[in-house]
Amino acid sequence: MGYVNFSDGSKIHVDDKVANLIQNLMEKNKPVTTGVEQFINRFKNKYIYCDLIRIGGDGDGGYLLPDNLKDVSFCFSPGVKDIALFEEEISEKYGIKSYMADASVDKSPIDNENFTFIKRFLGSKSEDNFITLSDWINDSIGEDKSKKILQMDIEGGEYDVLTYEDSKTLATFSTMVIEFHWLNKMFDPMFLKMISGIFEKIYKNFSICHVHPNNCCGIEVYDGIHIPRVIEVTFIRNDSVPKHLNKQIKLPHKLDKKNVTHNEEIIMPQTWWK
Repeated sequence: MGYVNFSDGSKIHVDDKVANLIQNLMEKNKPVTTGVEQFINRFKNKYIYCDLIRIGGDGDGGYLLPDNLKDVSFCFSPGVKDIALFEEEISEKYGIKSYMADASVDKSPIDNENFTFIKRFLGSKSEDNFITLSDWINDSIGEDKSKKILQMDIEGGEYDVLTYEDSKTLATFSTMVIEFHWLNKMFDPMFLKMISGIFEKIYKNFSICHVHPNNCCGIEVYDGIHIPRVIEVTFIRNDSVPKHLNKQIKLPHKLDKKNVTHNEEIIMPQTWWK
């Protein structure tokens, strides 16, 4: 009989052949585990303090953003469904015009003179009922250089969009709020490679100013690494970052709210931000 030793100090007593098989599998996964730890450390190093406000109500669809919306003219908001509290609030408070896209519904859930809706999904090519982010921007506002923000929750479609678009297109936004799904797949080498490339593209021009786990889907724990399966990340373009940052990050933020009221809240693991 043999032992299998785990990173938390625990061990199990099993047959020698089983112990060797498990140990070999664990050794093969070490490079992936190291890559995930590197991703988390990079995420933490790009996290900066910023004064935040909450837009979009207290439940799902509400997000924390930098308090810099007064000069913003446009919001691009793919993934509408039946909620538009975010877009309604920025219209009422700041006069921001929202461009909305979702092929799963026929129209915006709220009538508002500042809303423009198209029945299309966001994707990596413009055909059929899909459109790329860059084509959508060009079709909507052309060469207008006014400040704009991106608020994107498209149930996993973010990976197609963010893989396709270049850093210059993303840098046209002063703030981006993106919900990332399936983060538990980071232990798959191919997924880790893809999401690492996406984040490095974003890091060229942005820092992270907030992260909030969506408590819809729980948290994955593997080899001592804690990963919420779904997270909302707020990015601020580096030239928009306040000049004097002397406050410490603290999570959960006082303005954070549960996405799903009847589920237990998920606290962002400190290894991601502290």
